[in-house]
Amino acid sequence: MDLDGVTTLIKIVEQDLMEPKILSDFDAKGMKVWLLETIELLSAKLCILQAFLEEGCKMEAGDSWIEEIVSEMIWCPSSWALRRILEIMVRKIEEDEEWMLMVKKGTAYEGKNIKIWDTYRSALDPEDELIVGIHSDIETIVNRLCYSHFMRSVFTILRNSNIHKFRKYVEKPVLKLQVIPLLGEGGIGKTTLAKRVYGHPITIASFDIRAWIVLSQVPNLKEILIGLLRCISPITSEIYTLDNAQIAEQLRTRLMGKKYLIFLDDIWATAAWDAIQGYFPENFNGSRILVTTRFTKVAEYVSADPYRVKYQTFSDCWELFSRKVFGQSQRAPHEFVSIGKHIVFCCGRLPLAVILVSGLLATAKWSLEIWRDVARSLDGVGRYGDNNKRISEIVSLSYKYLPSHLKACFHYFGVFPEDCDILVKKLINLWVAEGFIKPHNNMSLEEVGESYLDDLINTSLVQIKELSIDGKANSCNIHDRVHEVCVREAIDGNLLCIINDNHAPKASHTISCQTSHWPITRASYGNCNPDEIYSVLWFGKDVYHSKCRLVYPCFKLLKVLDLSLVKWSRGMPREITDLVHLRYLALNTIGTLYEFQFFKLKNLLTLTVTSWMEKCPLQLPCDILDLPQLRYFHVDKKCSQYLPCLVKKDLQTLYWLKVASSDQKPNFGMVPNLKELGIFIEGQLEPSYLGGLVYLHLLEKLKFEVGRVERFYLPTGFPPNLKKLTLRYTYLPWKEMDTIGELPHLEVLKLKDFAFCGSEWKSSTLCFWKLKALLISRSNLKYWNANSNHFPVLERLVLRYCWELEQVPINFANIGTLKLIVLECCYSSLVTSAMQISSAKELLSRGATDCQLLHVREVRSKVELPNNESSEEEIVENSKVESVDRSEEESVKSSKESVESSEEERVERSEKESVESFDEESVGSSKELSFGSSKELSVGSSDQVRLKARKSVRKYLKKKKVAKSLNAFKELNRKVL
Repeated sequence: MDLDGVTTLIKIVEQDLMEPKILSDFDAKGMKVWLLETIELLSAKLCILQAFLEEGCKMEAGDSWIEEIVSEMIWCPSSWALRRILEIMVRKIEEDEEWMLMVKKGTAYEGKNIKIWDTYRSALDPEDELIVGIHSDIETIVNRLCYSHFMRSVFTILRNSNIHKFRKYVEKPVLKLQVIPLLGEGGIGKTTLAKRVYGHPITIASFDIRAWIVLSQVPNLKEILIGLLRCISPITSEIYTLDNAQIAEQLRTRLMGKKYLIFLDDIWATAAWDAIQGYFPENFNGSRILVTTRFTKVAEYVSADPYRVKYQTFSDCWELFSRKVFGQSQRAPHEFVSIGKHIVFCCGRLPLAVILVSGLLATAKWSLEIWRDVARSLDGVGRYGDNNKRISEIVSLSYKYLPSHLKACFHYFGVFPEDCDILVKKLINLWVAEGFIKPHNNMSLEEVGESYLDDLINTSLVQIKELSIDGKANSCNIHDRVHEVCVREAIDGNLLCIINDNHAPKASHTISCQTSHWPITRASYGNCNPDEIYSVLWFGKDVYHSKCRLVYPCFKLLKVLDLSLVKWSRGMPREITDLVHLRYLALNTIGTLYEFQFFKLKNLLTLTVTSWMEKCPLQLPCDILDLPQLRYFHVDKKCSQYLPCLVKKDLQTLYWLKVASSDQKPNFGMVPNLKELGIFIEGQLEPSYLGGLVYLHLLEKLKFEVGRVERFYLPTGFPPNLKKLTLRYTYLPWKEMDTIGELPHLEVLKLKDFAFCGSEWKSSTLCFWKLKALLISRSNLKYWNANSNHFPVLERLVLRYCWELEQVPINFANIGTLKLIVLECCYSSLVTSAMQISSAKELLSRGATDCQLLHVREVRSKVELPNNESSEEEIVENSKVESVDRSEEESVKSSKESVESSEEERVERSEKESVESFDEESVGSSKELSFGSSKELSVGSSDQVRLKARKSVRKYLKKKKVAKSLNAFKELNRKVL
């Protein structure tokens, strides 16, 4: 096919076919409308094909159908024959369009050998999810989403040559905002398919902005808007003080002029679409909205052309089943294969049914009795039976064969809202408080809980949502179809009452509040019996309270009270301390709790108390740790707490312990069995101040964060069995890394926010013998001199906001265990060096059985610095930096002068509003650096070096021209209840 032939064809279509005689002939036979529509269609397709050829692209050789079409049209005897020719022409051009799209798509793929991710957390997820039978669907939807991206150069040629045709055939039909619904019943794989499309390299390259939100049955407009904004740019808790119109305006502003992809997962009603569609601007640039829904009415309401997700073929279902049950070899005894095929046949080609039943049978330990029981049960449903009944039957079977100790744990997932991401630590603490977890061997209750969760994950009833850097589950959830069964069975057994717009309050073992108004009143619960209600958990969002009565006689035996998402503005109702049977208590308040009589809660195992407003730090009694059975304790960093007066052998987790120079040295012998500890340092400490850490023989996880301190020294000794260490704002020189390298059992090391500063890290002869994961976040490191001998078993390396680092040590290619490098906000040269290491490792791995393939993942930042350099969402005001610089210069001149530091203003996303646990770094936070001082500042040589290093960091940030800081929380102006 050549350009002249297409040009000739355009003339025939647009001029010759419009002659009055031809039009009248078609009109006489009732085909005029069809002819005009076909001419319009051909004209549009031929114009784009013409621009494609003008660009210099070539079609398949030997394609001469245009000459044949033209000759046939010249001798065409009748209108019916002409119609046949035009239909052939449309079909031929559509075939050429497929070739054209393949050519342009191949061009788009060039150089895209690294995958882009949205957050560093998502980049940690393994790519081992088993995907079968949807690859063609992925490519089809990607083509629909990204067509304008593939053809952008062609469209440019058409616009420059004929703006009228460009507007007629491209701008309005192609570049306008389009909605693509994925339609199919629950469990058919809509979300799995959408995730693959959303994370496809071409999809990522095609859009400036991508945002994803789950709507579910009862959508909350404010949460939807905030969730979308969170995907686009950093936000703070201040966003919750705005009304819907203000948040929507922020969203529109962020999307205006950008090419965006919005994914709305699981829409149940047209009203939800009506409520949100107006906030997506029409930019005429190829922006798209991807929607998943179970309902034909919804799909056809949002688009005239929904994509119907197909049921899987039997062969695909069998492959999925056999790989999950029999493993990669897919080998199994013949009797199991024959029963297995019958079971798969009865799954009705529904992927979720196959996954659930394979999870059940994979843990059945080759019991023919169980396999036959499953086959008989599914026979009762039949291949073409109701899939709701099918899923319910499989979940019931899975529940039936769960060990007794896991049944209550599984049912507890029904307490959480649909599509809720559940923090693993919170879930296990709740299980412990409810009494679901029993002691086992020498394991702690929390370790037993982790093993319970692993068992549920292995059955496929529970899914891992997010991993931490060490590869452990950080959050989890369950499929909404499984959640429906969970909730239904729990409600039928009077184990659960869900309070929302569809369910009224009533007495039940567990009350799950999922509404935006306070439902606990005298009218609803004033007359219930005390032995009916044992747990109350609140999941409503954006709820403020000042004073209200909380405790009624029916709550006298309450064991669990989770109010972590309720923002109390004047302390807490004091009668909470009358709930002496409480084992789990989570509060979120501002103001003082000095008079709160925590000592009455002698059965408390878990206590979480946080402030929802940074400018209003909590004031707590200092003796809370004296509670006799406390296992898990978490308060804000700045809350003063003393270690208990008596030995507390049950305490496992303590965040945060605030220490200052004015305090006595902490006696860690009072908490001998501590396994996790966070220390916030406020004031100058001598190196020996924390020497007692060496007596914490069971401590595995330790965090240091520094507040108003000019110098930080590593402790003279560390816990002997420490496995995870996090340092933040410590400003240590890289040479002190040798001390950390001596820790014999260290597996995870996180260096955050200038934990170490300086341009060069030169590793000594010491090595990190057991280090598996290393994170460096926000550093001015420029040269990293190390080799594979320094990190012999490293598996994961995460580098975030290392703006100056130019390359990863090339010798890391020799680390046989290294399997993942994640890079965020880094020089392109750093990405290139990581890819070179990956390529070198691939060559080295050929023929080697113990060498892991290396994946390199780049994270797209939400904030960018000038000169295309990305910046973390931690922003410093220039005026404050200059003020601190001047004060420090004066302190060097006179060592006796005290330096007053500016007050920190840190705006963090609170734990309540994030799916991330407190112990992991929050991407969406915004903080100001602050530099405090001690009352007497020594200016010896080492101090001069530290002072110079800290000043260089600030100058470095100023040089980067980081924008002004985000505003702190606005003054609370909401009307509290």
